[in-house]
Amino acid sequence: MKLRVLVVAAVSLLLLTRPAASQKAGTIEVGGFGRFTDYDNSLPFTNKVGVGGRVGVFLPARFSVEGDLSTTSNDASGTTVKYTPMHVMLLYNYPLGESSVLVGGGYAHNKYASGGVNTTDNGIAMIVGLRYRLHNMVALRLDLNEDFIPSPANQGPETSFNGNLGMQLGVSFLFSFLK
Repeated sequence: MKLRVLVVAAVSLLLLTRPAASQKAGTIEVGGFGRFTDYDNSLPFTNKVGVGGRVGVFLPARFSVEGDLSTTSNDASGTTVKYTPMHVMLLYNYPLGESSVLVGGGYAHNKYASGGVNTTDNGIAMIVGLRYRLHNMVALRLDLNEDFIPSPANQGPETSFNGNLGMQLGVSFLFSFLK
């Protein structure tokens, strides 16, 4: 059911596009987003919404480098746990009218903090998304990303890897400093 809603939302955004130009090298993207996380089944969390932000720089040949950080509070066995994923990724931005389809991957770092105890794990992040330009400097972003953690903090006989799925919806501001 969740996947069906995401696909309908993404296709709806694609159908609303108008013709326009793509990003150029030197453009900086700064944005905020709400993030819904569907946690790996091995984690004792309920799926929740958090908030985050991103910063990216466009490179030549439709590529960009982007970093994001978000946070979500959750409860596990009566204890509040703060989940903080961070990503650094290389994206390919395929122009599609006023929109750009984003595909990429990179590094994922997850931090779980509760009552002064911090646990972290690292892995690979994959992303697919859509950037819809509302104005020359403003865009809506819808992203799906999967963190594949081959050696998770909760690794054991029953858990050999984790995969947290995130859906991010937000607004970005684009600033071009090169002519």
